[in-house]
Amino acid sequence: MYNTITELDYTFVESTESDFYGIRLKSGKWENVIVVYGKVSIKESPETGFATLAFSYTIQDSTSFQPDELENNEEFKNHLGDVLSHIINSKEET
Repeated sequence: MYNTITELDYTFVESTESDFYGIRLKSGKWENVIVVYGKVSIKESPETGFATLAFSYTIQDSTSFQPDELENNEEFKNHLGDVLSHIINSKEET
């Protein structure tokens, strides 16, 4: 869950490929991977009462990994979701 993610786990970086900022992962097995989030939406399920975060992303820099290796890794996608959740929740608190 996002509560295990802190500001120490990522940083914002200027993107060389778009007008959006990238996120550089600063810890864990994906350290130094840079991603740029695209469209973000929240999907609510009336049946369960839960909401899920849907997002797209582009891998901008992954020198230690092949991009398709990361794109097909469910654990990596979940980690990006946790980082995004932390970013959103941190902004709500300010």
